Amino acid sequence: MAFREKSAWLMLVVLLLVGGYVAYTGFSYYLTAQEVPPFLPIVIQLTVSLIAFSVIGQIVLGIAHRRTASEPADERERLITQRGQAVAGFVLAFAIITSLLHYMFHLNGDLLFFSCLISLVLAQVFEYAVQIIGYRRGH
Repeated sequence: MAFREKSAWLMLVVLLLVGGYVAYTGFSYYLTAQEVPPFLPIVIQLTVSLIAFSVIGQIVLGIAHRRTASEPADERERLITQRGQAVAGFVLAFAIITSLLHYMFHLNGDLLFFSCLISLVLAQVFEYAVQIIGYRRGH
């Protein structure tokens, strides 16, 4: 398995765990209080958790694969990365437009912020998932 594929797996797992926890916390708060949770603690929690887990994970991967970690990406890896970024862009655009349309009917700015934040996480999940599929298929 290539270093960049392992890195994509790491980031996918981190995003699913942290993003899933934040989404679960936000939705459970909404179901009990019938209002959108305050967004500043959620943003801080998401940001700090993502940074900590991804930095620690990338350091461990880099130490475990010293030789391959510093190699530049070849043409196939660049194409896989570009394909993942393209899909993530479409997912992000669709999710943000959906969030804005939802805001037009409910006029809740906190809910708009929360849905845009989840849209960012969802787009990154799709980016890494498409990259992993590309590595697994070999193109």
